[in-house]
Parts: sequence; structure tokens; C-alpha cells
Amino acid sequence: MAIRALVLEDDPFTRISVVAALHKYGYQVVVDESSPSQAVLRAKTARPDVAVLDLHLGAGATGLDVAQALRRVNPRIGIVLLTSFEDPRLLSSGLPAVPRGTIYLTKQSVTKMSQLKSAISDSLIFDSHLESIQLNPAFGSLTDVQVETLKLVAEGLSNSEIAIQRSVSQKSIEQTIARVAKALGISPDSKSNQRVHIARVYFRSIGAKTDA
Repeated sequence: MAIRALVLEDDPFTRISVVAALHKYGYQVVVDESSPSQAVLRAKTARPDVAVLDLHLGAGATGLDVAQALRRVNPRIGIVLLTSFEDPRLLSSGLPAVPRGTIYLTKQSVTKMSQLKSAISDSLIFDSHLESIQLNPAFGSLTDVQVETLKLVAEGLSNSEIAIQRSVSQKSIEQTIARVAKALGISPDSKSNQRVHIARVYFRSIGAKTDA
């Protein structure tokens, strides 16, 4: 019997490409949606074995919200998050946790659709004790505060502006930025260049193109 798949993606071209690839590899796509609420509703009757979810779906629910809802319906459903964001916290703070056993796949890392097939296969080997698999361990080492500071630096805020926004001292922000740079492997040689490099890492990590 063919594996039943749910695809949730708000970009039409990406969704069509993913659905076509799944058909090619013999999966039965039982839900093909751009709407989070409709995807969850249809999943209750379609009973997919695996879900391929985008993380950022515009205003409202995220792919993580959908993943959590799907796991409540079927605790053993395989989850593949296919997203431009190398860490969910780069999209927003306070998101639901990544469900255990989730395969986290960045769109910029996919050079052939067989990688998606492998990710789906891995997600179906369900183990409730398995940590979610993410591709960038550097971001995994950052705290929520450090990720938020990284985003604010990339948005062009000065240390004093970030300090005011976070209600901490400017010295504290300097220390946080230094720890972020170290975790990301950015040299501390030049503080001005350091901020530029941090911004470039951030934009690359959300799938945005940056100048070399």
C-alpha cells in the first residue's frame, strides 16, 4: 500500500514541485493544501502517514502549529519541515516546540528531490525519544535571547537601541553579540565587520540571498 502524504506549502510553485516529486516516488498525496486550517481539517479524514510542511505560512498558524495538531490526531505521523529557516526561532520567538522525530530540511540545502524522499523515509522511522533532526547545529547552540539579538543586529539596530528594547545594559548586549559571533564562527577582529557578518549569516539562514 502506498504511503499517504500531506503537503502544506503556501508557495504554489514549491507545492506543485513537491507534490509532483512525491507522486514520482510512489507516494499517495491525500492532502495538497496552502491553508493550515484546511490541511488539519482534511487530515482527520484523509489519515496521512507523513506530512511535509512549510514553516512560514504567512499571518496566522505556522507549520509547527500544524505539526502539533497533526500529532494530536495521529501521534505517530511522520513530520518533515521543509523551510527556508535554519532554525524556527529565526521566524519568531514563542513558537511551539518542534515535535520529536521531526526531520528539519532547509529548502536551500535541497539540490535534488531524492533528498526529500530520504527525509520522508527517516521521518517514518518514528521513535518518541528521537530528537528532531536539524541541519545547522550552530543555531541549536544559541539561546532564545541570543537568537533574538541576532535578528535585531541584522535589522540594523545599534547596541544601545537593542539594550533599550530588551531593558538591559549596553554592556550586556555587547557580551551577547560576542557570544553569538563565537557560536557562529565569526572572527572578533573588527566589531563593525562582525555586525555585517552576523547580518549576512542571519539573512542566509532565512533563505535570503546576500552579497559575497
